[in-house]
Amino acid sequence: MNCIWITIDSFRQDHIHCYRPEGSVDDTGESIHVQTPSIDQLATESVLCTRMRSEALPTVPCRRNLFTGRYLYPWPDEAPHKGMYIHTPGWRPLPEEDETVAEYLGERGYVTGIVADVYHLMKPAQNFHRGFQSFNWVRGQEYDQWNSQPLPQGYIEQFLKPDSQIEERRLKVLTQYLKNQMYRETDEDFQAARTFRCAIEWLERNHAHENFYLYIDSFDPHEPFEAPQKFIDLYDPEWKGPKLIYGNIYQRNELTEEEHHHVRARYAAAVTMVDHWVGELLKTVDRLGLRENTAVILVSDHGKILGEFGHYGMPPQDTGNALNPVPCIIRDPKGQNAGKRFDGWLYNIDVVATMFSLMEVEKKPDVQGLDLWPAVTSDDESFRDHLVTGHGQMVAVWKGDWLYLLNSATNEAALYNIVEDIHRKNNVADQYPSERDDLAKKIEGAAARRS
Repeated sequence: MNCIWITIDSFRQDHIHCYRPEGSVDDTGESIHVQTPSIDQLATESVLCTRMRSEALPTVPCRRNLFTGRYLYPWPDEAPHKGMYIHTPGWRPLPEEDETVAEYLGERGYVTGIVADVYHLMKPAQNFHRGFQSFNWVRGQEYDQWNSQPLPQGYIEQFLKPDSQIEERRLKVLTQYLKNQMYRETDEDFQAARTFRCAIEWLERNHAHENFYLYIDSFDPHEPFEAPQKFIDLYDPEWKGPKLIYGNIYQRNELTEEEHHHVRARYAAAVTMVDHWVGELLKTVDRLGLRENTAVILVSDHGKILGEFGHYGMPPQDTGNALNPVPCIIRDPKGQNAGKRFDGWLYNIDVVATMFSLMEVEKKPDVQGLDLWPAVTSDDESFRDHLVTGHGQMVAVWKGDWLYLLNSATNEAALYNIVEDIHRKNNVADQYPSERDDLAKKIEGAAARRS
């Protein structure tokens, strides 16, 4: 049995039609109805999980979850590594003592491959390709130190508001990205296209193996938000202003309503672009006759803040409905549970455990996730009572309609009903002390789970 695992970075659940056909959840502008026909079709053939959360965030801590199937919060005491400029907890290389999914499967006769343009995985000493017999790094995303030629005089201005007064240090990510993308010529030179075409080529060359595991990691739709014009025209066809591909350099109140909509439209366009290439990959699966012996799993790490809380990006303090709900779609090659919707809580590491079950491979012994499949089959949405997740200094407890947030740096806590208060505006910790105290104890209970 084979498996194709697709991780799509920064993929808001409310921007996928099969999750929210009524359109995006956004208190800063009109709802956008994002077109995702390929993922919608995949969902009809799969189990669609609505309450999966990454146990650890952001990008690198989440990949440590996915590559090992193990908890990462509470954060281990790990020294920083030379050359690293992101020092958030958990943002470290794969420890030598951790056995990866790729290593484990390789020892059992699987051909393992990774195709990724998530440049954080490629950095020296990160070692996320450990155990893969084939690895393809697709260079050029965001701050990837790939191209070093200077930008032409005035080139960056087309990507900024007129008369923007922005410090050079705040432009360094955008500047590096533009250097990386300067020589793009066609729609197939966009990052998502290059990444999925590389994955398609891998399948064409490796599908005859008896068993394979292909891990694909697409950085898009992460900012900078770029996509071919045909996708942008779906959401902002009249725009004639600058290409505001990197909203992170602005506060929401620094943009007009039209400029803010353009940033959101560009994100939506990037989502639809990725959906298109997911579709091309799935067509290849069918063309090569792999559907009946290949599990397909599609997940994301986190969403993206698009003007909520007055800014753009993904700071930990914005934990909530815009940042944490992400897609989790699991297709069993036997067709079991196809079309089901599962509303129970689960971690991303549970998806790792479930993958082994679908592949009919004995679970890696140190995996701490739980096999979800029996609960899906029996419609048991009490699979997990609650979740405890970590993102930088923020610790979150998710249970029922409640979200409890603890800032571990300041010891400040808050409680939100994220069903009634979807935009997380009203801290009701004082009104519901029993719920607050019960959820606070869940954090204490999570303290020993990594052992």
